[in-house]
Amino acid sequence: MKKTALALAGLLCALTLSAQEIRTNYRSGGMTHISTDYELVKAASVPFWTRVELVGFPDGSTLYLLYMNFEQRTATNVPKGVKMAVTLPGGKFVRLEQIGTDSATKKRLQNGMFWNRTKYAVETADMEKMVRGVTSLDVVTGWNPDDYIQLSFPADEFGALLKRHCAAIKEAAAATVDLKAEPAGHTDNANSTMTASKPVVAHGKRFIYNVILTHLYYKGTNMEDIDLTFQVGTSDSYHIPYDAPVTFTLTDGSTLTLPQTRDEDNFVYLTPSLEQVRALAAGVKSITVTCDGGTLTDTFPDGADGFAQAVNQQYQLLMSLSAR
Repeated sequence: MKKTALALAGLLCALTLSAQEIRTNYRSGGMTHISTDYELVKAASVPFWTRVELVGFPDGSTLYLLYMNFEQRTATNVPKGVKMAVTLPGGKFVRLEQIGTDSATKKRLQNGMFWNRTKYAVETADMEKMVRGVTSLDVVTGWNPDDYIQLSFPADEFGALLKRHCAAIKEAAAATVDLKAEPAGHTDNANSTMTASKPVVAHGKRFIYNVILTHLYYKGTNMEDIDLTFQVGTSDSYHIPYDAPVTFTLTDGSTLTLPQTRDEDNFVYLTPSLEQVRALAAGVKSITVTCDGGTLTDTFPDGADGFAQAVNQQYQLLMSLSAR
């Protein structure tokens, strides 16, 4: 697996104003989960990484979850039940309760810092107030009088982030999928965790494919990778050498080419970035695999059992189980 561009050190920059990526978007057990990916807020006092999740309940009600991971030199297990005061323009404020139970990263990151994790339950009415502007935060991190973090946002950096993330969640709601993929195993090592999904079958016009995704999370960097493996279901033998190009034509007309990372017959091993996995999950029209003596090509008709759907099912599962 290759490390993706999620390294903390590489992303310590000004608040990104580009379109926000969706991390999860699925229904399971009657519950809907749509979440954004982490974004850095380089606050003057303590930088922190944050993302937003919308949880939909079977009765139609909703609740937001706000994840805020503070990058600090000392590990702090922020206790469950402490409050955060969110000050709005004009002086009004809302109070949020910390409901997370896994507060601190288990080890110091390679940049010498810890991620001190918090998770807050936010009523929909309160989130609607916060997206209109936030001037400051008072974050309680313990039960002692001096256990708190004060953050101010003179240019409404945090409120603008929440507005952007909530808009992305609203836009993504039309593409929510019913989660059917199942986990195949989980390994927790000293420096990483690995989670694999059970294969999902994809049907092309010529062949069927057993598609498998594996997720790796690196504890020392808060980085993550995904491996994409698929087997071509045919009695014929196709030798796919190391570094052979594998090209996907996406439904938007663009193409994505990735190199084969092993020397195999009828098996393809790829190491896409998270952004590339999301692109594959959004829609694949056809695939071209360079083999010894020629190419293997196939197309995927519209339907619920195509290549993109197999990737998306497993991607949603792995992101829901990720430690990040």
